[in-house]
Amino acid sequence: MRDLFLGPLLLAILVQTFRAPSAGVLGWTWLTLMTPKKLIWGILSSAPLNLILALATLVMVIFTKDRKKIGSTGIVTVWFLFLVAITASTIFALNHALAWEGWNRVVKVMLLGLLIPMLMGTPRRIHALIWVVAMSLGYFGVKGGVFTLMMGSGAHVIGPADSQLVDNNNLALALCMSLPLMNYLRLQTGSHAVRMGLLFAMITTTFGVLGTFSRGGFIGLGVMAGYLWWKSPRRFALLIGTVAVVVPAYLLMPAVWFDRMGTLKDASNQTTFLTRWDAWTTSFNIAVARPLIGGGFNASSDPDIYRIYSYGKSIYATTLTTPGEPAGFTGGHAAHSIYFEVLGDHGFVGFGLYFVLLLSTWALLFRVRRQARKIPTMKWVVELTSMVQVSFLAFFVSGIALSMAYYDLVYIFIGIALALDGMIRDIKKNGQQAVTEIAGAPAVAKTGKWRAPALHTA
Repeated sequence: MRDLFLGPLLLAILVQTFRAPSAGVLGWTWLTLMTPKKLIWGILSSAPLNLILALATLVMVIFTKDRKKIGSTGIVTVWFLFLVAITASTIFALNHALAWEGWNRVVKVMLLGLLIPMLMGTPRRIHALIWVVAMSLGYFGVKGGVFTLMMGSGAHVIGPADSQLVDNNNLALALCMSLPLMNYLRLQTGSHAVRMGLLFAMITTTFGVLGTFSRGGFIGLGVMAGYLWWKSPRRFALLIGTVAVVVPAYLLMPAVWFDRMGTLKDASNQTTFLTRWDAWTTSFNIAVARPLIGGGFNASSDPDIYRIYSYGKSIYATTLTTPGEPAGFTGGHAAHSIYFEVLGDHGFVGFGLYFVLLLSTWALLFRVRRQARKIPTMKWVVELTSMVQVSFLAFFVSGIALSMAYYDLVYIFIGIALALDGMIRDIKKNGQQAVTEIAGAPAVAKTGKWRAPALHTA
């Protein structure tokens, strides 16, 4: 049944891509973040849907005149150098099969991120992209939140099989990153019904994060709430909203959830922390042994590589031995940290470039927001850059214990930052004409709150 819906929808997106490649970016984003083919069981579940749409979009980019140059050459240069670094680490990887698989996936999403400032440089397109991201991840958030509220039995919320989000911790981080975008859309819309729908999605997604039983996701929620309270001019309203979620959560979440969150008090003595420390140490050892190129993508996932670079000191070999295996045996393990993941995969050079790229994007968002405050018709950019930074904050904090360094949404955010910077540059260069063409007249909701710019722009 789902095939009957997905097939015609993808065909419509593909046809529209040949008319306007920006539609291909939206469809590509949807297929990347939501992975709808993982939610069906028919013939389309094995079809290379993402590849087909990506190729169509890339082909049309060559021929379309509706394409812009990327203005922030500094970030693009760092991005390119990081691409060179990960390619070098892949060529000289310790496990070529694992490395090329990772390289192939990351380069695809990098291409998607680079297309955003080239093709999505208008308010309508940026807003459409934010809606696609919010709905793609909100599907799992709302579904997981309703499941958590209805079941309350201690069952974990997980994402679709054979995807990045199948792990409960990864799903929790993705949902945390989607919450600020839902809040942005809620602030911008003039429709009361849409605002209430987005508020419902935010509440259920919060419960979806709690339902993953992810301690990293729980910490991410707390950090985001604290940051928003610190920055918000409506602290009392935010406090009331937080209480409205915390009290039902306290009453509805099962005892096993509180037991798991309670382990944060003594994390250093928990097996989970010790295994993560073990993985961090091994990834660091790989970087020290190969400082320029690291071990290549997913190096620590190879059992032989993990055993060699743990130098016989792995907790898996000394304490957590595997039943039936010879003494001293240890399998491969994920890095369990965005920081040590990049460090072990690409060495100190790749690690440095990766975080220069992310911190440069963070700084660019600050600069764009500061400049947008001076343009009355670009106030929506102020809200959007703030919410993207909150999402990045969740990524930086929750990512301490998760292998999500190459998550698709990170590169989509970089692309959005570059697209917003391009709009501001056009306005500064062309003055009032660019304000009219890019921003349009602001539309005011019945409540008197400023919302998204008029949608007459393409």
